[in-house]
Amino acid sequence: MHKPSVDRLVSFFRIRRVFMLLVALWVLTLAGIQTIPLETHEAFVLATAQEMQTGGDWVLPRFNSELRLTKPPLNYWATLLVSAVDPVNGDIQIYHGRAVSMVAVLLMVLLTARTGGKVYGKETGVLAAAMLLCSNGMLHLSHNAKPDVLYAALCTLQLFAWLEAWKADTPSRQKGCALLGWIAVGLATLTKGPQVPAVFLLGLLVFLISGPDRRRVFQILRPVSGVVVACLLVLPWWLLIQQRLRALGVDIADSQLSGSLLHNLASWKELLSMYYLGLTLVQMLPVSLLLVLIIPQFIKRDRPVMQPATRLLACVSIALLVLFTLGGHYRKHYLLPLLPVYSIFLANSVRFLRFKGFNGVWNKGLWAVGAVGAAACAGFMVWRGEYGVLGLYVGLGLLVVRLLRLELAGSFREQPVFTRQLLVMAAALTLLGAGFYAYSPTSLWQEREQAFKRSAGERLSDNDRLICWKTSVNILPYFVRQPIRAFTEEDKLLLYVKANQSSHPVFAIMPAREMPAFNALYKTRTLQTAINKRKPAKSLGFVEILGLQETPPAQ
Repeated sequence: MHKPSVDRLVSFFRIRRVFMLLVALWVLTLAGIQTIPLETHEAFVLATAQEMQTGGDWVLPRFNSELRLTKPPLNYWATLLVSAVDPVNGDIQIYHGRAVSMVAVLLMVLLTARTGGKVYGKETGVLAAAMLLCSNGMLHLSHNAKPDVLYAALCTLQLFAWLEAWKADTPSRQKGCALLGWIAVGLATLTKGPQVPAVFLLGLLVFLISGPDRRRVFQILRPVSGVVVACLLVLPWWLLIQQRLRALGVDIADSQLSGSLLHNLASWKELLSMYYLGLTLVQMLPVSLLLVLIIPQFIKRDRPVMQPATRLLACVSIALLVLFTLGGHYRKHYLLPLLPVYSIFLANSVRFLRFKGFNGVWNKGLWAVGAVGAAACAGFMVWRGEYGVLGLYVGLGLLVVRLLRLELAGSFREQPVFTRQLLVMAAALTLLGAGFYAYSPTSLWQEREQAFKRSAGERLSDNDRLICWKTSVNILPYFVRQPIRAFTEEDKLLLYVKANQSSHPVFAIMPAREMPAFNALYKTRTLQTAINKRKPAKSLGFVEILGLQETPPAQ
């Protein structure tokens, strides 16, 4: 066999091994995809997709039978697609929505490995992908059905595709990467809007126009054909929804879909808070701790040399940070599209460190901490009765160990000791972080509250009516699967009960502390309670309203 053929074969097996390693680590993070308690915004996605499925309307999103004109529909459609290929469950399940985010995480991880490897070398790409997967932002936001992770993945695809178009050595590859970036722009716009894609485009244009590539801007980005592709993806739904809303007499200009959130600017107090700077460190924990070692090394260097790809990614990052800092509505998930870039920066910066790595007592201490963490993680799984997950963790953990050993003995063999240790620590942190997040006791009350609301929904028939008294409907529309009314005023509740009680049994969910006062007005039958001993104000009660209390005759 010729040497070039041998080299290609060896390269193929190395790529496959890295792919298997990253996928195995990603599968570990699927723990809790169905059992981690829902948060309110997840219920918006799940219940909206559910109403789309039930009503057969894929154009107008509705939540609790009311129009929800806050986000475009791609995340709902993706959730429905996962549900459609589920051979067991016909209804929308929690993991249907979260699977969309988890697949988006995998896309971000693989894109990070590929782009980091293309720009800085294979080992940097692998380390960056492992760092991204174990970061605080990924571990916490990946188990969430909100559209933020899908949006971040599509924006990452847009940025990295255009970076490859900029570096492409053939016109056909350049065109293909440019159009792939525009497809990502269209899909991202259908997921959450054009804000981040527009900022990424602005940052890239600043980089290209201010450097030697200014004459290649149209060649790199293909804006004419690219905009046409993006519009073909976005405009059909946009025109359809406007037509439907006009027929209903609803003005889309009053909704978030029209960009109403962009009208606000940050106050000077918000600007001084340096929100996104601090958030960057928090979202990238624990790998952001490397900055303690990295920053002094960069300060000591006389003339830091920044290669063109680094300047490109820096321009895009700065553009997003500046514009989002000036805008209001600070949110932690706005930073998600930059986490792959930060991971690549950190992984690339490791090679400049003079730190030789942990040895002796420190090395033994890290292994001891890892062993204690693994034992605690396994203990939580046993305590929750998740024996199948524990078995899967053990099996995948052994596979990860085997793949790591092969990788360390292969392409990482010539890397510094600390770089090799970082790869092992990132894999261990992914395993332990995902397990602790899914099964630690911190969410016990949320689990009890969710079980309470699920049980309430299962008790109701199609003819029943449910109201919330002095509490939010929260995640109830997903479990109840019928419209829920919320009341805080006695006269309005009285009118509702009188209008419905003769034809529909009426049930109520309320804070437990409100039940005595409520029982003074209505005859009730208590069906269920959820008691929070640590925070009694959060305790809930579920009752059936049997009628009005008799008013004593006037003397």
